[in-house]
Parts: sequence; structure tokens; C-alpha cells
Amino acid sequence: MGLTLAQKLIKSHLVEGEMKVGSEIGLRIDQTLTQDATGTMAYLEFEAMGVDRVKTEKSVAYIDHNTLQTGFENADDHRFIQTVTKKHGIYFSRPGNGICHQVHLERFGIPGKTLIGSDSHTPTGGGIGMLAMGAGGLDVAVANDEN
Repeated sequence: MGLTLAQKLIKSHLVEGEMKVGSEIGLRIDQTLTQDATGTMAYLEFEAMGVDRVKTEKSVAYIDHNTLQTGFENADDHRFIQTVTKKHGIYFSRPGNGICHQVHLERFGIPGKTLIGSDSHTPTGGGIGMLAMGAGGLDVAVANDEN
């Protein structure tokens, strides 16, 4: 019996471990996405790692969750994210561009690529044949430095 699509993607992106049920593996991540509700912490962690530029093919920070500006907190987070993206080679999607998982699928999704994102709907990319996973901010920060 042949491999499933997911198994083929895992095999082609495997950098550590064995493709054995129950075994821990490491994968090369092609793309990352974050959004402003979870991205602030992801980028604080990324900066603490001391990495100059992202090493993924494409990383995008979306401002799409905390767009209501009733206080200074969201605006401060958005300025921080915009500054980090410019400094580290991450695409910045300003407020009003759309919801991260759908916009990423439509504009940057590529079948056969891997995607990890700090949005719980990141697996939407699987609909076009990506291996797309939602994860915590630190996981996304590390993925930006692993390739």
C-alpha cells in the first residue's frame, strides 16, 4: 500500500527521527503565520532567541484579531509586531486585510509545503494539500529559526 498525502509530506520534510507511529520527529517548516492575539508573545520569544532573519520560505504576521482600539494595549502590540516584522524579514498584513488562515490559504498557500501557525485555524491550509498545523507561539518562533 502506498503512502497517504500526509505521509508523503512528512517524509519529504523529515529532518530528524523516523517515520514510525509513536516516534517523535522533526520537520522542516516552509511557512509560518501568526496573528496579533498570539503573535506578540511569539515575536517576544523569537527576539529573545537572538535570530537576525527568519529562515523559512515565507513568514507572515496578520493583524486580524484585536483590531478594536479602545485602549493603548492593542495599538502597542500592533506597533511592536510591525517593527519586528520589518527587522526580521516577516511579511506584515495590516488590519483590514482579512482573517489570517483564509488570507494565507488564498495568497500564500502552496500544495506540498508545510505551515505552522499560532492561529487555531491554521489547518485550513490542509484543504489545498499543505501539511498545516496550529501550535503555540514558541513553536512558531523556533520554526522561524530552524531551516
